[in-house]
Amino acid sequence: MDHIAKIRDFNRDYTVKLGLLDQSYLGSGLTLTQARVLQEVALAGAEGGSAREISERLGVDAGYLSRLFAGFTKKGWVQTRIDEADARRKLLTLTDDGRAAFAPLDSASRSMIESMTSHLPKPEVTELCQSLERVKQLLGPPSTAPIQFRDLETGDLGWITEAHGRLYAQDEGFDLSFEALVAGLLSDYVTKKHENSRAFIATTPDGARLGCTFVVHEADDIARLRMVLLEPQARGLGLGRRLLEMALSHAKSKGYAKMVLATHESHRAACAMYAKAGFFLVSSEPSQAFSQEVVVQVWEKSL
Repeated sequence: MDHIAKIRDFNRDYTVKLGLLDQSYLGSGLTLTQARVLQEVALAGAEGGSAREISERLGVDAGYLSRLFAGFTKKGWVQTRIDEADARRKLLTLTDDGRAAFAPLDSASRSMIESMTSHLPKPEVTELCQSLERVKQLLGPPSTAPIQFRDLETGDLGWITEAHGRLYAQDEGFDLSFEALVAGLLSDYVTKKHENSRAFIATTPDGARLGCTFVVHEADDIARLRMVLLEPQARGLGLGRRLLEMALSHAKSKGYAKMVLATHESHRAACAMYAKAGFFLVSSEPSQAFSQEVVVQVWEKSL
């Protein structure tokens, strides 16, 4: 089953479970669209929100939204006032009657979710919430938030091992021996770490891991670049170049004269990045590794 079919299958299942097809959403007497619009006004609180903002957030036609607000106003649920900071902008807020109308809808929604998740242990509830947040990130617009960089922390070893195994299996067809190799390299890094070695982990501001690379002490004058990885959603953002620049800067600051790395010829984008950064191809040899025919390349750069 391809990803489109899987997503459609999920939608068919959960539009029913969440009551999204009912003419009266959660017995409120409102359609799903009416309920969502009322919720947006409620979430805006005492400050209020503009019809344009709500229209853009929900993707609802402005004319249709205007008719919904006219109906809510007639019921006495919604009121408007002029924004003191911008007289051209009208803000919508709930009246006392509107809050009274929304309260049982909000309570019914919370009760439904509670019922759906009540059988799950707390760790699985946490996993569910993290998975839902991840879906929002993957299907949402590209993030414009600044990427952050830090050293190795608890939990990173598991992610690095899993991500290498997952992505190299998908992209290169590598078997489990590659994941085992990465696990061994990480174990050596932690248990035999040299004072000049350093990991760089790239994350979003909320902590989602995007990529990594390692500078590993190899000899008094040689540093090795290892385990360069980018999650698919982080590619094409210049993040690989930034990680490489940080690794080179760190190696220089520790007095290394040269940086070396080993990669595969199939990693064409990475090899082009190394060449642009001043690395030179030292050797290129066919080999059998991780159940695949590969061409192992060694690159190096004087610092």
